Amino acid sequence: MTTSPIWLDASTATWLECRDYLESSPFAVLPLGATEQHGPHLPQNTDTVIAEALAMAVAKVCGGLVLPSMPIGYSWVWRDYPGSLTHSFDTFRAMVKDIARSMDRNGCKALMLISGHGANPEPLKYTIRELADEMEMALLRVFYPGLGEVMSDAESPQWQPGNFHAEEFETSMMLHLRPDLVRMNLAVSEYPGKSTNQEMSTIPMGALTKSGVFGDATVATAEKGRKWFQACTEKAAEIWRDFIAEHG
Repeated sequence: MTTSPIWLDASTATWLECRDYLESSPFAVLPLGATEQHGPHLPQNTDTVIAEALAMAVAKVCGGLVLPSMPIGYSWVWRDYPGSLTHSFDTFRAMVKDIARSMDRNGCKALMLISGHGANPEPLKYTIRELADEMEMALLRVFYPGLGEVMSDAESPQWQPGNFHAEEFETSMMLHLRPDLVRMNLAVSEYPGKSTNQEMSTIPMGALTKSGVFGDATVATAEKGRKWFQACTEKAAEIWRDFIAEHG
């Protein structure tokens, strides 16, 4: 008798394996990243690397069919940086909806959308509300739950509460996950001036910075990244475990 695995990678599995997995464990995880500037020292796929790693780690603990990541997100604020890519707000939402509809048709009962990019949660908030009106599959969006507690031992302050980019946290996570992609010799500390219009007008974050960094990347370490990644995994896994229990 074959035992169903606790998790499965949809990218490398066969359709038969996906069918069998969803019949026994009708749950899936979708990593949502971005392709955008992350300062002079981090790769443009930073958010995707972290989202994929978190999705895999959470699925290995709680279960889930891990779907291929969406490597381009809603990155309007970085649109003037060479290499940075963005979907429009509506295109991003439409792509998420299409994937959700596919999983609903596949018999999935719960789908977790785990984002590594800070601008994705806003369109996701309204996307899953609209999907809830057309399907029974339950949807959950996750973006670094309890991050303030996770980063309580950080050496540098955030640029703004909940608003950070390419600084101590993301650089440490990448030093832990993909040190081969980090150019620490180019890491900088930059705290762009506050703009009262930034949240209320069309001024993008990209217009406020010289380096693309919002915080201090120079104090990042792989050990911090290891600790914070584990903490983020545990918090996301707790939420996903409870969600599965409720909708399984």
